[in-house]
Amino acid sequence: MLLRLAVSSVVYIPRRNLTKKPKTMLSSFDKSTSKSSESGPPYNHFVQIGDPVLKLKANPVPPETIKSEEIQNVIKSMIYVLDRYDGIGVSAPQIGVPLQIFAIQLTKSQLNRFPETLQIDREMEIVPLQFFINPTLSVVNNQQIFSREGCCSLHGFSCRVSRNKAVRVKALNEKGEDVEVTASGWTSRIIQHEMDHLNGQMITDRMEGGSLSLEYWNLINIHRGNFRLSYDGIKAGPKKWFTNFFGKGR
Repeated sequence: MLLRLAVSSVVYIPRRNLTKKPKTMLSSFDKSTSKSSESGPPYNHFVQIGDPVLKLKANPVPPETIKSEEIQNVIKSMIYVLDRYDGIGVSAPQIGVPLQIFAIQLTKSQLNRFPETLQIDREMEIVPLQFFINPTLSVVNNQQIFSREGCCSLHGFSCRVSRNKAVRVKALNEKGEDVEVTASGWTSRIIQHEMDHLNGQMITDRMEGGSLSLEYWNLINIHRGNFRLSYDGIKAGPKKWFTNFFGKGR
């Protein structure tokens, strides 16, 4: 296993009906850019590049508030968007909330969509859903590994990004408990990607020059421009959203 948890298990939070929106809105940050409390964050979609929240350094969560309705509502919204977009990672800023929270997962069905040779090459493995609140990251192995990454907040695009081979992250989980994870390979990449979001950085800030590519360029040509790229989750297509993170090729 590439992951090592300091707690015995990851608490499962029931996933919600995809047609329902969280009833309670987080009240501890500015919603001045929202038209109403119903349209404001936490959103049930991934915000996209250009949204100012993606450039903000996220604020720490007071530990005593982790079990509060407001913070738990953010966590539920993050689970919702992971389901809706078939994601492998999400940070609170990506749903419009500038707080130091991120979650990662890599399900068996997601992993099985890749050839075994690619799984081995990228050191990919199943990762249970887990949350990190107020995380701190240290480098375990600073060997730089280049690979293509996408981002649900840069939908449809991917680029080559260099990451440390192995990292260790210490944080609190969704119950306020201390957790420590040591990860290498692709899991390490996912963690570093989400940590960047908490620091107001995206893959475009780290990418290898000239490597940015639209994943669907060939489909656009095949359909002679009659192509729709939806921002409404996996049901809208054209492909499973999680492929945005993995990208194609190296």
